[in-house]
Amino acid sequence: MAAIAISIFFIKTEATAPKLQAVPGAVLPKEIRESVKARFYCEDTDEKHLLPTTKIQKENSLSPSATPVAGIVSHHILAHTQIDAWFTELAAHRPDISTFLVLSPSHWDLSTGFFSVTFGSWVVSGNAGAADDAQQLVATDIERENKLKEALDANIDDAAFAGEHGVSALAPYIKKYFPNAKIAAVIYSGESPVNQPLAEKLYNAVSGCTGSSNSENEGVFLLVSSDFSHHQNLAKTKACDGRSRLFLENPSEQSWILAVCDNRPAMYLLDKFLPEDAQTTILYNTNSYELCHEAPDDITSYFFCFFSK
Repeated sequence: MAAIAISIFFIKTEATAPKLQAVPGAVLPKEIRESVKARFYCEDTDEKHLLPTTKIQKENSLSPSATPVAGIVSHHILAHTQIDAWFTELAAHRPDISTFLVLSPSHWDLSTGFFSVTFGSWVVSGNAGAADDAQQLVATDIERENKLKEALDANIDDAAFAGEHGVSALAPYIKKYFPNAKIAAVIYSGESPVNQPLAEKLYNAVSGCTGSSNSENEGVFLLVSSDFSHHQNLAKTKACDGRSRLFLENPSEQSWILAVCDNRPAMYLLDKFLPEDAQTTILYNTNSYELCHEAPDDITSYFFCFFSK
């Protein structure tokens, strides 16, 4: 059995929706008001309750003057130590982040359209049956999520997010290090072959919510949820990671196709999204076998990166 910790989440719809304070005075469509009630329950990320893993040497750190605008982080809880270290470093350099725009592959083919969105909240602690004020929630940035929905002609797809660890695995860390931040999430098919017109559509939608020319977007951080090589032995995994590194260290129109991962549209987007002088910092490059020494022929690899201006 693969040595990957896969989380299971559940969706719950409350009888009463929370106040829609994200869009003051707005009258939201019924489908959005219903989606706001959705709750996605996340796995406990307290390291005392997680699988101990081998200590991995950090490859690099952000320079003191770096301003990260985007990053890549794994959505496998097996890499919990590296996820926590990534968020620790980000919080030290970007305490101003108010919204994480999360791009994730849609696992298990549960999405009902090319793009799926939700207006629900992620429950990161507290009793599942408790009222909202007794739970620790990460809410959706309703205004930006609605912009993404319209730009992508996306489906509101709460059921797909209920089991989507590409977002739920990261929500507890967002709450831990950015307690007031919200999420604007999009999920889609991330595997090869890439539909470039759809990837271009994703880029255009994301640009409309993150453009630095608009001061309202200054607190938005682009978070790419992705794992890299899958189901290979160690030698093949290292070879695939070597190809991915060529792209990550120098994102370009020619190199994005080299990235061996489960979120290829986001790699295409990063090539176009990042400024030409963006600096890459790779904190970690590791894999499931190095972390737990199991399943040597079924390895998943991970890169933890920042892209800074």
